[in-house]
Amino acid sequence: MTGKTAKTAYNPHHDMGGQSGGPVIPDKADDPIFEQPWHKRVLGLTVAAGGMGVWNIDMSRFRRESLPQQDYQHFTYYEKWLAALTNLFVVNGFVSRDELIEGYQGPLQPIQDNIMRAPDVAAILARGAPSARPYDGVAKFTVGARVTTRHPVDTLHADPGHTRLPLYAANKTGVVLFTHGAHALPNSNAHQLGEAPEPLYAVEFLAADLWPDSDTGHGDTVIIDCWESYLETA
Repeated sequence: MTGKTAKTAYNPHHDMGGQSGGPVIPDKADDPIFEQPWHKRVLGLTVAAGGMGVWNIDMSRFRRESLPQQDYQHFTYYEKWLAALTNLFVVNGFVSRDELIEGYQGPLQPIQDNIMRAPDVAAILARGAPSARPYDGVAKFTVGARVTTRHPVDTLHADPGHTRLPLYAANKTGVVLFTHGAHALPNSNAHQLGEAPEPLYAVEFLAADLWPDSDTGHGDTVIIDCWESYLETA
């Protein structure tokens, strides 16, 4: 699909932002950090596996988005994480589908040199993995500029592809509040097409413009971080 047809049909099952999802139940002060013990294990596995440097955060997000619709809509939060991590292991040759089903019966594998060791985890997580990058170009937009978002289809670098522009913000006009500098572009980085850094802007939209058919509060606004290629001059 291309052009208008692709945009009309574009409604990925993972893009649930801006949709009515029922009442929000706030966390309580005494709520456990992890509802189930295995949730903590999945988070640990995901962080440790990411520390190998074989894939980046955008590739990891894309794998979660790529889960079959039935799985994505029925899996719990950490089930999505575990399923995506499993797929990353298979795609990158760390395990096979047969090994997942039958178990691994071969010899022990050598430990990688860049393994994340327990005493180092706190410092590594505190340092994070910044996506800010050097940029030789000139930012197209300045603070206060009125800009209009493109359609998510027009930002994709692959088919199927990854984008951080939500569908509810497609073709909407807002104002640049400030810039974050240049950052790696997820649309490219998720598909191993290079980081392609470009300016990242915080854009403010009127909630009434994003959801014209809803009873939004008067003057309510939403701020969305948009890469430069998501935007056009209004």
